[in-house]
Amino acid sequence: FASLQTKGLHALPRLVIFTSEDAHYSVKKLASFMGIGSDNVYAIKTDNVGKIRVEHLESEILRAKSEGALPFMVSATAGTTVIGAFDPLEQIADLCAKYNLWMHVDAAWGGGALMSKKYRTLLKGIERSDSVTWNPHKLLAAPQQCSTLLTRHRNILAEAHSTNATYLFQKDKFYDTRYDTGDKHIQCGRRADVLKFWFMWRAKGMAGFEAHIDKVFENAEHFTNSIKARPGFEMVIEQPECTNVCFWYVPPGLRGVPRDSAEYRDRLHKVAPKVKERMMKDGSMMITYQPIHDKPNFFRLVLQNSSLDKSDMNYIIDEIERLGKDL
Repeated sequence: FASLQTKGLHALPRLVIFTSEDAHYSVKKLASFMGIGSDNVYAIKTDNVGKIRVEHLESEILRAKSEGALPFMVSATAGTTVIGAFDPLEQIADLCAKYNLWMHVDAAWGGGALMSKKYRTLLKGIERSDSVTWNPHKLLAAPQQCSTLLTRHRNILAEAHSTNATYLFQKDKFYDTRYDTGDKHIQCGRRADVLKFWFMWRAKGMAGFEAHIDKVFENAEHFTNSIKARPGFEMVIEQPECTNVCFWYVPPGLRGVPRDSAEYRDRLHKVAPKVKERMMKDGSMMITYQPIHDKPNFFRLVLQNSSLDKSDMNYIIDEIERLGKDL
């Protein structure tokens, strides 16, 4: 890979990245930007709770090698965008060690769970990764934008990115030039995201962040338990791992329609968009919806605000029922 910086992708065989079929779209997007090509991002099948199937990952690594390609990275996900699933990081780390692959973890969403002693086990194995993406502006609710890239490899960013422009990054300055960090980034001048997060951490402390994480997970658990007990609400993922609660609302007029019929699926697919339209026009709340794989549209409640409480969860349920009961 040393010649990649000067000679480009022509210096290497076809590069292949592996990531979950439910991974964030940015993996394919950046593969396109970098000239690797989105076709060379091999999507790994997920199980019924949204986690990478490790046996499929290994078979795809072997397939790429048999094609004469060069597998070089697995991008695991700690908290997928829709379902909130955490890939099996320890098993993925074993495969990366076995085949000498870079292990990246997209913990942009779920990384905040590390702040909680109760929930940090969701990310067990992340310490074995080569690099991690983490966005405190998501689960920890830091002001946008607050994005981090962490790597265990000292000096690798400078080695990969530095061009040593003499009009900016002179090495004979009177101070320690290690603090001239611009040359190791893709951007030269950029806002320091970390400063606002440092202030937030100083103000809240570890105890404050832990209380925040525990509260949003508690709200998600309360919401989940409440809709499981309420007629007309059905879970997409029975036991959410993160604070993403994915569910359908089935109006009374649809509950008598056979579940395996095309009519049921078509009508259910239209429920969430219509309820979303009504809640926005009423100004009562905003909750996203989407399909995934072969599933019709469902609601996705994503909780990251620890100032909400159980009464807010109950309100959301009542409001969806009110807005959709005549559909």
